[in-house]
Amino acid sequence: MTQTASKRVRAGTVITLMGAILAYLIGSGFATGQEALQYFASFGAPGAAGALVISFCLYSYVTAVVLRDGRNLRLKSGNAIFEYYCGKYIGKFFGVFAPLFFFCLFAVMLSGAGAALNEHLGWNSQVGILAMAVGVLLTVMMGLDGLVGIVSKLGPVIVVLCLVVGIIGIVRSPQGIAASADTLPTIDVLQAAPNWAVSGFNYPGLGILMLVPFLASLSTRVRNDREAVTAGLAGAMTFVAAVAVVAFGLLANIGDVYDKQIPMLWIANQIFSGAGSIFSVVLFAGIYTTAVPLLWTAINRIETNDRSNRAKVFALIATVAAVLLAQVPFAELVNVLYPVAGYLALVLVGCIVIRQIRNIRARKRGTDVYAVAFERLPEEKAATAPQDVQDVQAG
Repeated sequence: MTQTASKRVRAGTVITLMGAILAYLIGSGFATGQEALQYFASFGAPGAAGALVISFCLYSYVTAVVLRDGRNLRLKSGNAIFEYYCGKYIGKFFGVFAPLFFFCLFAVMLSGAGAALNEHLGWNSQVGILAMAVGVLLTVMMGLDGLVGIVSKLGPVIVVLCLVVGIIGIVRSPQGIAASADTLPTIDVLQAAPNWAVSGFNYPGLGILMLVPFLASLSTRVRNDREAVTAGLAGAMTFVAAVAVVAFGLLANIGDVYDKQIPMLWIANQIFSGAGSIFSVVLFAGIYTTAVPLLWTAINRIETNDRSNRAKVFALIATVAAVLLAQVPFAELVNVLYPVAGYLALVLVGCIVIRQIRNIRARKRGTDVYAVAFERLPEEKAATAPQDVQDVQAG
């Protein structure tokens, strides 16, 4: 491959990875509106704007850096990236904690699925929980390639539909954003952090903890650093922009949605008769696209061969256990689990920054910063990209 060709950024790869990143991040917390409500809208318009700027900066930095480093490291297991960034002891802690937490988040997704069908259709929440659990389990058994192929296509579609609902929420009550300054002190709305600045750091922390090992695995699909950085930035910018629209859509209607399990569903129901039913399908799909890689990443910590019978047995056991944990009310799970992960993930972000500083100094000495003693994929396998990815031709 020529030097020019090696620096090409393939539009197909960028779109595929952007879709996978979006799909991973938009689960039940985003699609229901609970994340946007607790982390942003609850602090009013100025606080929401400030928190969103902080979140954007952190997401952009981490997605770009981890995709680039993962592409050069070619790790057999994405969870090994924790040791690369954090060292032996802190890295091992994250390597154990993260998969356990991903399992808990998988249970949150199942709980969200049950809440969605119960709040809109009046169905027993167990129907949604079990339907989601079975769908996720079957997809995880297909392995990473099948997983990416499905969720990367669903992700952008779901984001667009959530954007439509968020925009309608703003348009139907634009004065509500200004009026929220008077409304918020009179209502009891859950907040995920003590103030907007902490919320801005805490919110992406959760996503970053989820994304880091997943991005390290996805990075085998990029062929150069420019492509990795472009895909990471595209995913981060699109996601934060979507969160912003949803947050201000909820803020415009804060008096009506602050106490809802599924606040986005309330807005959808105001559009026209039947819109709520359509959004319920969107919400269910959004939960699915996050639940699948959460379960896959947790199992990958135990068994790196995701097509083996051992991996399938572990996936089945984890799914049954998650169904039991999902009996806890959805909003309570979000309010307890998400902030804990957010704070711990800030430690991880600090480790990533320190590692990048050390790498800059090492490069000046002529040291190969990616020559590390981890189980790694062969060069030719790491460079393999999906067949549907097309090169962007120059000229």
